[in-house]
Amino acid sequence: RNIDTLNKPFNYWSKDLNITFDSEMRTTSRIDLGIRLKELRTKRGLSQTELSKLVGVTPSTISQIESDLIYPSLPALLKIAEVLSVELSSFFQGSARVENRVIFPSGEAVEIKFPDLPEGSIYAKLLTPVDFDPKGEPYRIEIPSGKNLPSHFFIHKGEEIGYLLSGKLQMKLGKAVYTIRAGDVIYLTSEMPSQWKNPGPGLARLLWMKIK
Repeated sequence: RNIDTLNKPFNYWSKDLNITFDSEMRTTSRIDLGIRLKELRTKRGLSQTELSKLVGVTPSTISQIESDLIYPSLPALLKIAEVLSVELSSFFQGSARVENRVIFPSGEAVEIKFPDLPEGSIYAKLLTPVDFDPKGEPYRIEIPSGKNLPSHFFIHKGEEIGYLLSGKLQMKLGKAVYTIRAGDVIYLTSEMPSQWKNPGPGLARLLWMKIK
């Protein structure tokens, strides 16, 4: 204990030979909750403002929760879990609920937002639950005909691999422009595309994997 706290009463918990002060337990819970909320929110592609509107609280509330300054009320936390399509326990237990599963039904896929890209230019779903934390994250991505993306879908430090299921795409990587056709595989490492374009005539569908 810090010398400043000597001769002051403190609540504590004892288990086996371990002693934990009540203040330490509360601090740990706040950190876990705030960090976990930010992870799940960003995985959905939601800004703090967007999440706050869906939950019915202020952006400042979301910011303070993620910064471990306040706890959300139970109704607010339940609403956050509903909006993020996760179980309430996901905020405290990580991916333990789903890590041993083998099959993930299509109905569990979750829509992902891209706030930095033009509205209507890209649609995507994360194909596994948001509270699942595998080494690779699978996405189904659709880019309508004629749409142009001024940057890559993700901000991601790591490998990415994609398979064009249907349609045609053009990808600008560095100074080179590549034409991608159905059946082609895209493999990215450190350099990310600066532009994507669907020249048409049909919808382009990608199976995409972010590798950690």
